Amino acid sequence: MDDERPHVLEPDGTPPATHNPPPPVLSEGAFVSRFRAVTAASNGHSGHLPGGMVDCWRAWVDACLAGYDDSLEEYTADLGLRAVLEAVLNHPELQEYPEMGWVREQVAESDRRFRAMLRDDPIPQLAGWPWWESHPPRYAGPELAADFQASYGVHVDVRET
Repeated sequence: MDDERPHVLEPDGTPPATHNPPPPVLSEGAFVSRFRAVTAASNGHSGHLPGGMVDCWRAWVDACLAGYDDSLEEYTADLGLRAVLEAVLNHPELQEYPEMGWVREQVAESDRRFRAMLRDDPIPQLAGWPWWESHPPRYAGPELAADFQASYGVHVDVRET
C-alpha cells in the first residue's frame, strides 16, 4: 500500500523552507559595500549590513505587535530605520544586484505585518508623510498611547506587554 502522507523533506532531502529564510551569505563584495555606503549616507552613521537591517526591522515590528512600550520620541527615532530601508529599496545602483530580491521580500513581509497594526487614517498633522510615519498604531503600551493622545489628539488603545 502506498504511503499518502505529505513528505516532510523536500525532494533533495532538505527541510522545507521556513517563514523567515536566513539571509544569503554575503561576503564584503560589491553589493554589501554599496549597501553599506547607501545606509551610511542615509542615516549619517556607519553603514549597515543587509541581514542586520532586515533583522532589526523585523524585531522592531515584533515589538510593535506586542505593544510598543516606550515614548513617542523613541518610537519616532526607531522608525528612522524604515526611512533608511526606503532609501535602500529605491536606490538605483542597488537595483542591479540580485541580492536585493531577498531584501525586498523580507522588508515587504515585515511591512505587511506592520501595516496591519496601523490605523487606516493618517494623523491629520502628518498627512503626506510616509505611511509608516503618518499612521498611528491601533494599540501600544501606556506611555506611547498617552503620547499620541497628548501630541496629536489621537486615541491609541493600550495593550500591556
